[in-house]
Amino acid sequence: HSLWQRRFNSDREIIGKQIVLTGQAFTVVAVMRPDFEDFLAANFYEPADAWAPLGYDAAQPWACRTCQHLKAVARIKPEFSIEQARTEMNGISAQLQREHPHDYPTPTARVNGLQDLFLVSIRPALYLLMGAVGLVLLIACGNVANLTLTRATQRSREIAIRAALGAGRWRIMRQLLAESFALALLGAIAGWLLAAWGTELLVALSPAKMLRLQPVTMDARMLGFTAGISVLTAFLFGLAPSLHAARQDVHSLLRQGGRGWQSKGERRLRSLLVVGEITLALVLLTGAGLLVRSFSRLLDVAPGFEPKRLLTMSVPAAGANYATEDQVRAFFREVERRMEALPGVEAAGVVSNLPLGGNMDKSGLHIEEKPLPNPALAPSAERYGISPGYLRAMGIPVLQGRGFTEQDSSDALRVALINRTAARRIWGEEEPLGKRIRLGGPDDPLLTIVGIVGDVNHYGLDTPPDLQAYVPSAQWTDSYMQLVVRTAGDPQALTGAVRDEMRAIDKDVPVYDIASMQQRVSSSVAQRRFTLVLLIAFSALALLLAAIGIYGVISFSVTQRTQEIGIRMALGANRMDVVRLVAGQGLPLIVAGVAIGLAGSFAAARLMESLLFGVSATDTVTFSLVAVLLIAVGVVACLLPARRATKVDPMMALRDE
Repeated sequence: HSLWQRRFNSDREIIGKQIVLTGQAFTVVAVMRPDFEDFLAANFYEPADAWAPLGYDAAQPWACRTCQHLKAVARIKPEFSIEQARTEMNGISAQLQREHPHDYPTPTARVNGLQDLFLVSIRPALYLLMGAVGLVLLIACGNVANLTLTRATQRSREIAIRAALGAGRWRIMRQLLAESFALALLGAIAGWLLAAWGTELLVALSPAKMLRLQPVTMDARMLGFTAGISVLTAFLFGLAPSLHAARQDVHSLLRQGGRGWQSKGERRLRSLLVVGEITLALVLLTGAGLLVRSFSRLLDVAPGFEPKRLLTMSVPAAGANYATEDQVRAFFREVERRMEALPGVEAAGVVSNLPLGGNMDKSGLHIEEKPLPNPALAPSAERYGISPGYLRAMGIPVLQGRGFTEQDSSDALRVALINRTAARRIWGEEEPLGKRIRLGGPDDPLLTIVGIVGDVNHYGLDTPPDLQAYVPSAQWTDSYMQLVVRTAGDPQALTGAVRDEMRAIDKDVPVYDIASMQQRVSSSVAQRRFTLVLLIAFSALALLLAAIGIYGVISFSVTQRTQEIGIRMALGANRMDVVRLVAGQGLPLIVAGVAIGLAGSFAAARLMESLLFGVSATDTVTFSLVAVLLIAVGVVACLLPARRATKVDPMMALRDE
């Protein structure tokens, strides 16, 4: 639909017309719906714009049983479960394995639900964020309860007068609960308005492929859920203070002063609420701190190549002009030569699978001098076809031996490079240079190892390098390659020149998925960054709410003890004495909350170990810094009302009482 709009101006007569893709004519038979999204193409940076019949033919050069380059999708009948489908597919796989034992070493099939397929990597992050939302809600509820208790205490004389004039307990409770519901409704409306703006911001900040967030909007279910939460919160945290206020002794309340009186039980409850808020805030802050440390360690990982000043793009040699391997090889040789000749280009090369590109090509690694009784037990190695200029363009070091040259042609000695991990894991202290390996099955050729290169993080900065093998693109031809161009300056500035050069070589060859390598590195950690930003935001909100809770308790205490403070100052107490008196009430609550929070954080951190990288779930530095931060914020929240208490005029305080 988007292609129809932007390239064909929404032409209503497009059906039946022909378009040319990669030199081949196709007849348009339909325009897809605007909301159609190809979920199975989610690994690509750019969404698909056109679909053609697969036309799979086993005689085609790219067709093979062991390639695993196709994805199957099926809709299960309502009366069957995914487990039944998995069982049936395993039976089919077992039959295929019996018919083709050479191609299928294990008789199993992987059957996944579409939702599970996309949520498997982000489910821990979703649980973490849902937990953070719940903790923030609990902290907010604690503040609401404290506020309601304070208001009930301050209005105790008013409530006593209402009771003396004939208002029953149920009527008083109804009034207080109605006020709680009114506040909850106003808060919910403000929250909905904020959420309408926040949802757009959330989608804008989210990684392109995380959660498929593009269609996320506020709907009736979300509004109903939040409305229910608001009503439930108002009822639960307004009920207890209402019950307490309705049960007060009228005669005792009328004998008290205008400030209201707070029992030991009320003071204890308020203190417990503050301790609980500090505990929950510490748990959230610890989680955010661990993720910050983890993300910092992740960014420090050396990926095995130099991403700066590197432009990348996909360049497939497809179409009638590239029907033979010789034509494909000649095309990519010309591409590499023309790119290296461009002004501002330091090096260029092509590769079958780009690091952090989301694709893989694994083959069994067989060592000539170490044959296995069962070839199916051979370890898998990542296989990459590269041109002679690729290693220099990427900045991948050759540690031993040599890299590929133009002499490693299709009719020369079959050669290969292996990474340092493969050399150490397979040969240990032995010299691997000159040894021969086979990638794939017994019919594949033996390759002589001519060099050892550095390890590369191909699947992610948090995924350690595995066995990796490189073969010359002239000896292992792939029509779909990625071009890398090392520039002297900003790589994006050369995009136009590279496109023009590609058109000069062959105007029908598409050039797509253009991005700098730094953008790809950033995209590979986008999900972690997104989770971290949200958790930091929730943690900051939790810290603010906890500080407000501490401030509210101490401030109310100052108000309750104004006469006492005035008497103390009249009898000679100085300002520091008053500060110690007031702050001394809050510091024990802070210390207790931090102590309990540290214990809870140790337990919670264990649940988020899968999201950490390079940092222990019991990282002492993180726990210490978070505890110090929360204590510092708590002390400031105590000192503000304490400072106000030092300004009490003894004569005014005594006259008011």
